[in-house]
Amino acid sequence: MPPRSYLVLLLLAPFAARAEALPTVSIATGQLGMRKEIPHALAIDVQVAGPWRWTVLRPVAGVLTSSNGGAYLYSGIAAEIPLTGSLQLRPGFAPGVVLASADRELGSRLEFRSSLELSVAPVDSMRMGLSLSHISNAGFGYRNPGVEILTFNIAFRARR
Repeated sequence: MPPRSYLVLLLLAPFAARAEALPTVSIATGQLGMRKEIPHALAIDVQVAGPWRWTVLRPVAGVLTSSNGGAYLYSGIAAEIPLTGSLQLRPGFAPGVVLASADRELGSRLEFRSSLELSVAPVDSMRMGLSLSHISNAGFGYRNPGVEILTFNIAFRARR
């Protein structure tokens, strides 16, 4: 293992991953491009949350596509914070790579996705909610217009 790998293991060692959660698959659709200077498109996002958990943090991976032909592949973490009743707040952060930019150039192939989701569980194996996401290159590219995405999400939990 390279020396950096040891550092990551040392940082995560006190927070051993627990595999007590079930994997979930989330399908979301909505509007990509909320500002008038950004071209609007239909967004489709498919995300998988792994069965591992570090307190409230879970690993996530997904792909976001648009009706204009854009595609973004990402992997990161999301915090699942329970609120009152079956409400849940889920902030997330995921770096990713632009596979196809279509009609929107965000200034870099490497982009960062931050998101905030509010959801409710009408039944134990499903969650529904709204999510607001922002994708940008965090100033690392030659330009950084960013794009916002507002989606409606449905997440299904795997069965034991």
